[in-house]
Amino acid sequence: MGDFELPDGLRNDLRAAWHRYIDLLAPLRPGLHGFCRRLTGNVWDAEDLVQDTLLRAFGTLGSVSVRIENPRAYLLRTATNLWIDTVRRRESEATALAEPRESGTSPAAPGTARDAGTVLMQRLAPQERAAVVLKELFDYSLEEIADVLATTVGAVKAALHRGRTRLQDPEVASRRPRPSVALVDRFVDAYNAADVPGLMRLMLDSGSVENVGCSAEIGRAAFTRRQGWFHKAVYGHPEWPAEFAYESARLERGLFEGEPLALGFCTRRGREALEQVIRLGEDDGRIARLRGYAFCPETMREIGTALGLRVRTGLYRYPTPEPGKDWEVTT
Repeated sequence: MGDFELPDGLRNDLRAAWHRYIDLLAPLRPGLHGFCRRLTGNVWDAEDLVQDTLLRAFGTLGSVSVRIENPRAYLLRTATNLWIDTVRRRESEATALAEPRESGTSPAAPGTARDAGTVLMQRLAPQERAAVVLKELFDYSLEEIADVLATTVGAVKAALHRGRTRLQDPEVASRRPRPSVALVDRFVDAYNAADVPGLMRLMLDSGSVENVGCSAEIGRAAFTRRQGWFHKAVYGHPEWPAEFAYESARLERGLFEGEPLALGFCTRRGREALEQVIRLGEDDGRIARLRGYAFCPETMREIGTALGLRVRTGLYRYPTPEPGKDWEVTT
């Protein structure tokens, strides 16, 4: 695999286009989310379907030459087709990969590989899933997997063992892993102590940090930057205009439908409200995936209502002086 870099100009142009697109579609978001919520039956799958729909429609806009006369109907149709595909893939799990491929056997057929990937997506923690897919479906060596996942060969062996065990255990395979209360508490405590290094130590080197629908940082080099998520989450955004400033912020552990979450509260003008919900994906006692829902108003409101909390929300992306531009950082 050779190195390849996308030009900064292309990235910046796409970022600006995404911001304009999100701003333009804001009036359609509540209806889209309500539709996805009814299709999926739960808040997390609904938000995932909303984001997948927006991404699919965004990509399609760049490849069509005809005018989309009814954007609302187009989004709902896109969401419907994506959900039908999801349901079909889930139904195929019963016949998908049940045991790891024996060494020396021929590679799996394309359809089997696709179904197997769906099983792994639903059943395994991210690091386990990636390790098993690379090994069993792409026949990577342990060293190659370690390079891809930015980890050690020993960690790859452990992930493969855990992943294969999960796949062979029907009871474990039937449910998606949830983070432990202990990990969520360690995360909450480190944040409240403004311990940025402690927060980063909780992350896997190959972990990801995502403001859902807004930004993503993958790998330690990305999320340890001073302009990265952890520094901004702890120290705020002094470069933003005064109307976005808050007086204080804290996290506490909450429980939503049996899953421990980190709930973020901010005080503005003397009133505290829920402004962030964070889900953690755990792998071997550390965070493999962190997802924040601050810019998902419908999801925030549903969780806040279920927990009896005051919610402050409404933005679908972080504020910028104009699409694709950042506020100037002053020192």
